Order: sequence, then structure tokens, then C-alpha cells
Amino acid sequence: MVSRNEFSLVCHSVRTGLMLVVGGFGLAAIGCGAKSTKEGFVPAFGTVKLDDKPLQNAEIVFETDKGRSTGRTDCYGKYHAEYSRTLHGVGTGTARVKISTKVIFPDENLADYQFDPKTGEHSKPELVPPKYNTKTELKVEIKDGGAPYDFALDSKDSK
Repeated sequence: MVSRNEFSLVCHSVRTGLMLVVGGFGLAAIGCGAKSTKEGFVPAFGTVKLDDKPLQNAEIVFETDKGRSTGRTDCYGKYHAEYSRTLHGVGTGTARVKISTKVIFPDENLADYQFDPKTGEHSKPELVPPKYNTKTELKVEIKDGGAPYDFALDSKDSK
């Protein structure tokens, strides 16, 4: 027969062990799928507008000495830049910025875009003038601590 003190000690040990196991799984779950920032990289987010209207489904690219980070604007023109699938942010320093609507994202309906039977590819119209993408003049200083980086583009400015 087990005494009350022995029973209490066994229950306490089982409870403590169970809490450690559950806590360990909890910590592991928090770490899984979470994005982190690479050393020398800071959060970069903001809004892109074209002619004072949110620019939807545009790719924004930040190119720095530390690498290339990209983001995608939502229906409000808002974006968050990522270095990779698991690392978010942009390298500190001067960044060249390119913004384009030509990129077709995996979740977009291809039926909405023109199909070229010669190449077998769909194409999406570029709404952004070259001075903001292929011949970009956009530069921004990415500072420690990160910040919102907003861009107001003008479609009539087609240099």
C-alpha cells in the first residue's frame, strides 16, 4: 500500500514531468515557422501608391550590399520585405528600390492576363514607369531599427 506522502510525491513528479514536456513542445512550436531577422537586417514595411492610389499586387525589391529583399503589395498597397521565406527584413545601408506590376504571383488568376502562344507565357501589364523599376532612380537609406518606407509614384513621370 502506498502512503499519502509517497502518493503526493509521485503525483508531483508526474505533474512536473508533464509540464516540462508540454512546455518543451510549446517552445518548439513557437520557434517553428517563426520568422527572424538576419544580423545586419532590419524590418522594412510600408505603402506604395501610384497616382495617390494604393498599388496592388506589385513586387517591391530592395537591393543592398547585403543582398536582395522582396515584398508584395496587398490591396491597400502595403508590403513587408523578406530576405527569404524564413528571414524578414532588408540589409542596412543604401538600397536601390524597384517596383513593378509585371510579376505574376502564384495565387493570381492567369485568365486575367494576356497569353502569348509563341512563348507559352502569360504577361501582365506594367503600370509603373521605368524610372521606378528597370531604370530605377529610387534609393532609400535603410537604417538600424528599421522603419516604414513609403513610396508615392507618379505614372505620368515616364522618364
